[in-house]
Amino acid sequence: MSTPHPHTGITLFVYYKLPLQEHAQWVERVRDFQDAVVQAWPGMTVELLQRPEPSAEGLETWMEVHRHPQGVTPEMMASVASLAQAHGLPPKRAAELFVPLH
Repeated sequence: MSTPHPHTGITLFVYYKLPLQEHAQWVERVRDFQDAVVQAWPGMTVELLQRPEPSAEGLETWMEVHRHPQGVTPEMMASVASLAQAHGLPPKRAAELFVPLH
């Protein structure tokens, strides 16, 4: 029996807030960033979500979900952060790793 890859199942979640009135310009920028992540890491999928309602301050909360068949590694996580910076995404991005609950 083979030993599972040590990162299998690790998923990266990244969330941040953006002004509601800037929604359209950020969608395009984030989609370009997602394309770059997928090109850099074959097999990676990136899902983009948002909270259904903006905050009282007029901010939307967006969430990226990064998955890879072998799990997200520290190198992938660093690359995602670097690519986000290169694409001008918000600097206040909260990134967290989660594993499936067994």
